[in-house]
Amino acid sequence: MCILCLSLALTSCAQDDETIFESVTGYTWVGDLGFTDDFGEPLESGLYFDYSGFGTDDQCYYDDPSGIIVCSLPFRWKIEDGTLSLDYGNNYPLLEIRDVYVTWEKITGTLYVDGYVERGVTLYKY
Repeated sequence: MCILCLSLALTSCAQDDETIFESVTGYTWVGDLGFTDDFGEPLESGLYFDYSGFGTDDQCYYDDPSGIIVCSLPFRWKIEDGTLSLDYGNNYPLLEIRDVYVTWEKITGTLYVDGYVERGVTLYKY
């Protein structure tokens, strides 16, 4: 009986892919995905997820109060089995946010870079 209760409690926290898709599309989500400029200065990502499976990552410096976009990268995205994949193309590693959980104001999960765990990540709705 205890195992049944525990399994129900654990599975009730997961969101299905359709719920995640509907929650992230049409909005911009801001956070640190590990990008830097040519001098190693960290860049903050502003991810816009389009319904088509494409998106744009507008990047700016953290300490720039004007928020000027210094780099804009297109990406393809998909959500599958609770993993949000961000494919920026051949010149960049594949980013995955696994165990994605979306609330009205944020996306949380674990960031993987080319299949290797990097760290926990939180993206905030902008």
